[in-house]
Amino acid sequence: MERYFLGNNTAYGFQGYYEETLGSVDPVILLKGGPGTGKSSMLKKIAADARDNGYDVELWYCSGDPASLDGVYIKPLNAAVVDATAPHATGADLPMIKDYIFDLASSLSHDKLVENRGDIEALLSRKKASFLRAYQHLRLAKCHKDNIFELEARGVNETELRAYAAVLAAGLRDGGQSARGGGHRRLFTRAISPEGESAYFDHLRGRKVYRVIGGEYASAIFMNELAGLLPSGMLILDPLEPSVVEGIALKDAVVTREVGHFAGEVYENINLGVYESGADKDAVQEELNSMLIEIAFAKEKLNRAREAHLSAERYFVAAMDFDNNAKICAQIEKLLTLK
Repeated sequence: MERYFLGNNTAYGFQGYYEETLGSVDPVILLKGGPGTGKSSMLKKIAADARDNGYDVELWYCSGDPASLDGVYIKPLNAAVVDATAPHATGADLPMIKDYIFDLASSLSHDKLVENRGDIEALLSRKKASFLRAYQHLRLAKCHKDNIFELEARGVNETELRAYAAVLAAGLRDGGQSARGGGHRRLFTRAISPEGESAYFDHLRGRKVYRVIGGEYASAIFMNELAGLLPSGMLILDPLEPSVVEGIALKDAVVTREVGHFAGEVYENINLGVYESGADKDAVQEELNSMLIEIAFAKEKLNRAREAHLSAERYFVAAMDFDNNAKICAQIEKLLTLK
């Protein structure tokens, strides 16, 4: 089992990779429905039942609430069940052939909701405004990250750095490294969430780990160059600036800046310090501190958005017929041959 985020709260707003991930998945079960309609609970049940059947699963978590699931990928079946509501909405390319839509809102009572319409609209409006404020702070955080890049770039030997990436890429290719299934895949292992930084490092298990050590700019140049030189791989993206690759997972190896709780494990360091010189460390640290402050402000706003969401969710939960949801879940599991 591996855990990831297919979407994240970034400096550009919510950035998701659902469409490109699901393109090669068949079948895809799309769950529709507002807050409190039981999508995450259903996903957790389906994941548990798949594991009970001996299937390896990949869990896709929600960056807006890391306690919630946004999707389950059942690897041996090449099947996925996903929350297909905004902001990670995805369409049905081949309805009833490849893609199947199940509307959990069909379990809602209109009469129980309409009497609380004003309160629900106010809460959802507050949630939207909180997200907008959060993204403003993340854009400011990116400005400070850009300043770090500019300060550090003056002392980086990019020519030799790119050459070093080419040597490593050649070694990985000669060692038979490639992504399972081929092609590049993009996702996140860290999320900017209401709880602070949420992170999973399951992709490091069972792989040889190369840990990249260096400044922000040198590491970004090195990792992005390496990603471009490898024909396939799982690209792990920076949650603030998703155009920057912070890790590449291959069949039996992973090159990464972040090792998380695997810090005590055995890994091979790739030290980029030899290609760096001349950066004003005090200025870089000042920009880094400012970036972290803006991210902290963003997390506060994300938490307010989650609080508004949970408050609205209570109205929907009270209006749900969960017996009908159980029937929908049974239909889905029959379709997936889990039952």
